[in-house]
Amino acid sequence: MFQIQSKSSLKTALLLGAATASAMSLASVARAQEQSVETVVVTGSRIPQVGLYSSSPVTAVSNQEIKYEGTTNVETLLNNLPGVFADFTETASNGATGQATVDLRGLGSARTLVLVDGTRLMPSDPANPVADLNQVPAALVDHVEVQTGGASAVYGSDALGGVVNFIMRKDFEGVEVDAQYSVNNASNGDSYLDNLNKVAGFTPAPTDWWGGATTDSTLIVGTNTADGKGNITAYVGYRNIQAVLEANRDFSACSITTTSTGHHCAGSSNYNRWISIDNASGGQSFDFFETGNGTPGSGTFVPYTGATSQKFNYGALNYLQRPDTRYTGGFFAHYTINPAVEVYSDFMFSDDHTLAQIAPSGAFLGTGVAYGFGDLVNCTNPLMTAQENQMLCGLLPGDTQNGQGVWQGEGNLIPGQSLLEIGRRDVEGGNRVDDLRHTAYRMKVGLRGDIGHGWTYDIYGQYGTTIYAENYRNEWSVRRVANALQVDPATGECMAALSGQDTTCVPLDIFNGFGSPSADALNYVKAQGFKSGNTEERVVSGALTGDLGEWGVQSPWSKSPVQVSIGAEFRSEFLELQTSRDFQINDLYGQGGATLPVPKSGFDVEEGFGEVRVPLVQDAPLAKDITFNAGYRYSTYSSSDSVSSYKYGVDWQIIDDFRFRGSEQHATRAPNVLESFTPANVALIGGQDPCGSQAAGDPTIFANCTAEFNKYGISTAHIGTTTLDCISAQCNAQFGGNIALTPESSDTWSFGGVLTPTFIPGFTATVDYFDITVHHFIGITPFNDIMGGCYGDNANATTQALYCGLVTPHRNALGQVFGGGFVDERENNLVSLKTRGIDFEGNYNTDLADWGMNDSGSLSVNFIGTWVDTLATLASDLDKPLECAGHYGPNCGTPTPTWRHKMRVTWTTPWDLALSLDWRHIGSVDIDTDCGGVDCGLLVPADAHIAAFDYFDLTANYTLHTGIELRVGVDNLFDKSPPVLDSNTLPVSGPPFGNGNTFPGVYDSLGRTIFIGVTAKY
Repeated sequence: MFQIQSKSSLKTALLLGAATASAMSLASVARAQEQSVETVVVTGSRIPQVGLYSSSPVTAVSNQEIKYEGTTNVETLLNNLPGVFADFTETASNGATGQATVDLRGLGSARTLVLVDGTRLMPSDPANPVADLNQVPAALVDHVEVQTGGASAVYGSDALGGVVNFIMRKDFEGVEVDAQYSVNNASNGDSYLDNLNKVAGFTPAPTDWWGGATTDSTLIVGTNTADGKGNITAYVGYRNIQAVLEANRDFSACSITTTSTGHHCAGSSNYNRWISIDNASGGQSFDFFETGNGTPGSGTFVPYTGATSQKFNYGALNYLQRPDTRYTGGFFAHYTINPAVEVYSDFMFSDDHTLAQIAPSGAFLGTGVAYGFGDLVNCTNPLMTAQENQMLCGLLPGDTQNGQGVWQGEGNLIPGQSLLEIGRRDVEGGNRVDDLRHTAYRMKVGLRGDIGHGWTYDIYGQYGTTIYAENYRNEWSVRRVANALQVDPATGECMAALSGQDTTCVPLDIFNGFGSPSADALNYVKAQGFKSGNTEERVVSGALTGDLGEWGVQSPWSKSPVQVSIGAEFRSEFLELQTSRDFQINDLYGQGGATLPVPKSGFDVEEGFGEVRVPLVQDAPLAKDITFNAGYRYSTYSSSDSVSSYKYGVDWQIIDDFRFRGSEQHATRAPNVLESFTPANVALIGGQDPCGSQAAGDPTIFANCTAEFNKYGISTAHIGTTTLDCISAQCNAQFGGNIALTPESSDTWSFGGVLTPTFIPGFTATVDYFDITVHHFIGITPFNDIMGGCYGDNANATTQALYCGLVTPHRNALGQVFGGGFVDERENNLVSLKTRGIDFEGNYNTDLADWGMNDSGSLSVNFIGTWVDTLATLASDLDKPLECAGHYGPNCGTPTPTWRHKMRVTWTTPWDLALSLDWRHIGSVDIDTDCGGVDCGLLVPADAHIAAFDYFDLTANYTLHTGIELRVGVDNLFDKSPPVLDSNTLPVSGPPFGNGNTFPGVYDSLGRTIFIGVTAKY
């Protein structure tokens, strides 16, 4: 927490015009100016301190920086910090949860604890129970403090990666209106990308595109009580974000696949493709493309060649930015009855409604009710043309034939039926739309006060709940399509209707091209899935804080006594998820698997905690101040083991110009509800099967696949062919919770120095080394570890014994890991997750008059940079660590450059105008080294390297009149486009964080963002 006790000290804290500064930098400026700083509470400790000292580095970002960046999304503000990794944002579409989440150090959003005024922001989604930043209105944020590294001793579970603490504006008096409008502009017209679309027969993106507008407004009203003892600050807010299709940007106008010859517009083979399965000869018989023109009798099958003209440009119809509407409201109130009793209460409300759109559904290859991967069409179906009937039901090589020329296979097919894999897109019915809504309430009531003799107390109760609703529209029903393909030749009616099995059935004509299905047939096969649920969190906490000076507990070399804080906390978390029958029985073609309900489940935890701060030496030679601090928390969980967290650190102010700080923190995280209790379920996972076409050029992989298939009696006929390639690089995996999970823990070491040279007034710099290791971390074994350990070039008897049982026995009859086949990816305690690196921060503030430029105002510079030496995952002791520092791709996901920085230069002129330029640098990265036993760069050489990216943002802030400020700005001033990456072959940039052939949460994907805003205070 960073609760500054007086307006004068707040002014001191904001002296850095750069608007982004570390807590230590703020303290140094205050001390350098010899201005009194009252006691404050800094994130990472409950003990008030004189000055903003912290043995662990804390970065503070002010409200002014939010305005300079022109963002209304606090996740964008955080993602611009070098130590923060992109997670769910409004740019996620396929697989979107509708949330905005934060990931510190790349350790995962579940390991980042989000606080509001020092207390927890509750989990927000029963399918992803982490804090949703959509609940935090940007205009109400006074500043944000980010402490990376474990902080469980102070705040409890989940703080392994660190803490993000939003300090809200309180004690406001008057009326303030803040409004902002932004729009995106991109020149497009890249000849290379346009040519890719033209070659494929797809439409290039428009030139000089404008769109994706965002409107945001907030009203803040505050008043003090007549006796001056209390205040209430209330707010209401509205935000609207307009949709952007991938078709609007040249890099995303088609879905990119990467081959040895470079990038190509891929499209989806799920367009109007038919694969006839011949079980008698052990494989596929014919591969067709249907070319009817929409009128009865026009249907014709031609060979499927894989040409782009036979594929569907699905990427263009996906959202690159989701439309979103959000309402927020709440208040912060307090009243002091007497110095010993202050009553306070907070309430926050948010309602966020967003739509995630992807291309139309339909009947997809590798699905269906027949044998888990196909559909049956009766050979007397009158909707088929004679040519189609001959192709599907005529005598095929290796088949037996009955008297009517209908093939039966080897007795495992129903006579008179043709078994097919159908990839027929529902272009007539429109796009799939995932309608997501989160309605959240957070309320807190507490008592605090000064009980004398240097002691204070704080007791509060907090309740938070999020109500979740999802409606997935415009799907096709697997079972109704199966019924609609069985048509009686005499009546033209569904056989299911004639038999009474389903009297609503309408025959589905997909035999005569697009436009041939009737409206009634489309309405019959159309389906939608519903989900609903909620999360709840209850917290009761109390702490007693004070110093031991009256008892003489004080170092003989210090002027300040020992300070302590002790307390106890009770917390409970529950969630519940209900799903419609369509989801539960996997009846929706485009979902990739069933979605099962989670009955009301949860846990509670009882905790006791304490902290101590011991000033050891003060005002001694080479020891202006040496202070030791420590903390401990013991937690007893109802769902898992009891755990202990602790911390200790030292601050050593050697001289006025330099200070050393170091700390070690042992943090813990108990399994969340889903990790423990989610029912096992098969769903999509990004990746590729090495036993597919990849094996054709690799004798070792081919041999390993053959041996494993033979062991389980699976046909080896398709090894080395595209039959085993996961469609659009989306295989199936079985996910699920594990009640045997144990809590994970982390150890964070941090050492650094703070430079405040008196010979350079206004300058501060910090350098901090961090080393975080998460032990027994909860997660799934990386897909490529399993595939490579079983089939790869480096597979051996030990790795095969560990991994082959997770995949080979679960393949379907054709040997696929989709269409009924899957890889076992249920939750487990894996070995370790580790990161280390160095953070840099510098601030400089100067009056230009000191440089001989009188009446020219002042200049401020802020620099924040992070060097990542390692970000490594070790799934098992048999594997090599997966090193992601400097890498990205199918294993590592979003890019982890070894170097990122952000530098803002602000000129405050004497003419009520401030000009600010921000430079954002994202270092280069290379692709993962291991794709199932093969170097990923060999598979997609054009994507083997992403060069460094530099963005420049320019903002002007002008005071029109007392109380009225106007701001205008352009982010990504030079309209730099993001890298173009494969989204099909491996995929390199797969969902949910990859979207539109790039990583839009990392790189600017909408071109320039032009914004104008106004703040009016009365």
